[in-house]
Amino acid sequence: MIKVLLVEASEIDARRARDMLAEAGEGDIQVTHVGNLSAALRLLSRESFDVILLYGELIDTHGLNVLDLLQAALAHMPIVMLTDHKDARKERQAMQRGIQDVIVKQQWTAEQLVRAVRHSVDRKQAEQHLSYLAQYDPLTALANRALFHDRLIHALALAKRKKQEVGLVLLALDQFPSLAETLGPEGCDLLLQEAAERLKKCMREVDTVARLEGDEFTCLLEGINSRSDMDIVAKRVLGSMAQPFKVKEESVMVTVSIGVAVYPIDGRQADELIQRTQGALNAVQEAGGGNYQFPASG
Repeated sequence: MIKVLLVEASEIDARRARDMLAEAGEGDIQVTHVGNLSAALRLLSRESFDVILLYGELIDTHGLNVLDLLQAALAHMPIVMLTDHKDARKERQAMQRGIQDVIVKQQWTAEQLVRAVRHSVDRKQAEQHLSYLAQYDPLTALANRALFHDRLIHALALAKRKKQEVGLVLLALDQFPSLAETLGPEGCDLLLQEAAERLKKCMREVDTVARLEGDEFTCLLEGINSRSDMDIVAKRVLGSMAQPFKVKEESVMVTVSIGVAVYPIDGRQADELIQRTQGALNAVQEAGGGNYQFPASG
């Protein structure tokens, strides 16, 4: 069901739009009508919709800047503008401010109105999907490297202002190439998904858990009190990962290597902190894995 909010001053045009959407919408379009922007904003504060049909003359009353306010408040919601007359300049300005489509009332048909509603919703969903793919790992649904790095930069800036500590965990599955060869592509994906779930359960909801690539994961913990907090976290992760994994009805034993670092003790810049965490991880791997380590002093 597509939920449409119709913001239309004319009762006649509102009734006509509802009839057309009912006629050509195949019963899956639900319309709620309000007569002005104030009523629309009040309704939107307590109820969600999939698309807004907005009468352009209401925009003219408040000025085009009202579109900027709407987009800021409703960035996730597509807007289709209804106008009395074709005005190329106004349409161009509206589209530049995020309007998905413009329909001239004198020329509208039921099919055109329904098509505009469906296309605007589909387009917005596609945009949201692309935005999701740019920030999240499709296999595990964890944050990806780009999103993790952005959050790390923000966390360090905040920690500097508040004089707080930030913990960083870098984790890799031991002997992963051999595991991948044994389990095959599908089994390997299942293993990584389960490892991601276990890692999330070891962290707080406010912590960022990300998959960097392959079998490498990282966790960002803000507002920790000391290195001892990170000792507890690392041991919790080791214990969780030591439990048998069930992959395609087979029990698989996995160990992990973990590098741990704390801002500002082990580094004050994001790249420095990542590098030192990676160094600690490498040292654990060289020692045989199945353990965790902080960076060496100095």
